[in-house]
Amino acid sequence: MKNSRQIFIFIMLFIALPCYALTAASGMNEQLHAFLETQQRGIAEKGFRSEYTIGNIDPRYNEKHCDIPLKFSLNRSPMNQANLTTLVECNDDKPWKLFITTTFNIYGQVVYAANTIARGHTIQHHDLQIKEEVINKFYYPGYNKVEDVVGMIAKRSIRQGSTIQANLLQAPKLVKRGDDVVIMASTQGIMIKMRGTAMQDGELGQQISVKNKQSERIIKAKVAESGLVNVVL
Repeated sequence: MKNSRQIFIFIMLFIALPCYALTAASGMNEQLHAFLETQQRGIAEKGFRSEYTIGNIDPRYNEKHCDIPLKFSLNRSPMNQANLTTLVECNDDKPWKLFITTTFNIYGQVVYAANTIARGHTIQHHDLQIKEEVINKFYYPGYNKVEDVVGMIAKRSIRQGSTIQANLLQAPKLVKRGDDVVIMASTQGIMIKMRGTAMQDGELGQQISVKNKQSERIIKAKVAESGLVNVVL
């Protein structure tokens, strides 16, 4: 009977050890998922859907324990990049660190080319469509509203199905060199209108040289709309 009891205790000790290691590893995983889910909630508050995946964790850390809650941090914002690193830190009496590869895909509405758009083409509504896509993988910012793209000029040919990015576009010239323009000057509530000639092309908000037809003087003015420039005296 005594020998049977000793064998039973030995078996129970043998079985219990792996269970304790699994619980410790599970605790770190649970805390890691809780941290990343907190990041997801912050992204959702901005109006975006997101998904994350966690890379392989060094199995040697399955035996690591920490007497205080683990600290988690990302090396950069998920809004700026999909491929990230999660730092796990234990700051108890025996501190340790673990770096975990993490992918965070953030999905949003993006504008893309419904057909091939030729270089120099003024983009129209029928040239564009909306789709959901991972938005944190682009180096250049894209657009989520068709209205922000319509009227822009394609700087180069854009293939059908390509996401419309800011570096592919330029604002239209509202004023061209040699155009007759109205010069509107204002100071302390007084407004004066004069006739002038644009000396160079200009986009909305761009400052260009304009010749006053009456005085023949060349002044600097900002393009306000097609055929209209503003001068602040």
